[in-house]
Amino acid sequence: MPAIAVAAAVTMTGVAVTTTGDTSTAKIESAATSLDFGSVDFGSSELGTPNSVFLWENPAARYIVVLGAKFGQFGQTPQIMTQRLNVAAKLAKQHPFNRVIVSGGDTHWLPITEAQFMNLGLIRRGIPMWQMVNEGASTSTVQNAQNTVRMLKGMGASGALIVTNGFHMERAMKNFRDAAKAQNARLTFRAAYA
Repeated sequence: MPAIAVAAAVTMTGVAVTTTGDTSTAKIESAATSLDFGSVDFGSSELGTPNSVFLWENPAARYIVVLGAKFGQFGQTPQIMTQRLNVAAKLAKQHPFNRVIVSGGDTHWLPITEAQFMNLGLIRRGIPMWQMVNEGASTSTVQNAQNTVRMLKGMGASGALIVTNGFHMERAMKNFRDAAKAQNARLTFRAAYA
């Protein structure tokens, strides 16, 4: 694995890498005091909301879709992505039988996609890898929608919550509905604001 990929993965997962004096040996220390791996939040007050009911009605066919955002040239996570990942992780913990699709491709010259960065961010927030599905080829919201709708249709989905920020939601929902219509996919989309 290239050094930059290791540095990016280590940075995203909350692990600090330090070197000692004149040695080239890396010492890895945990920067996070608690990573809540695999916990479920069934007792949440959010469980009676329309989005929660939507997911619980058919966990095998309803997905949580998290849209990517451009990272900094050195892999810095933008604030809007942090907000999206926080909302997606909360939903995924409340609905552990619904899969999460992380959607985003190109990250400048970095050797991993936005989707892979989001995998690490969700793992750090306690979401198991088996609950995630990657769409890592898109470079725009239109492509997020086209590629994700194709995946949803192929997996027999009936709908998805779209997780993005308020300023982006109207356009994202239109792109997803347009993509579903173009692909003759009978899918219901609901907004989950970050």
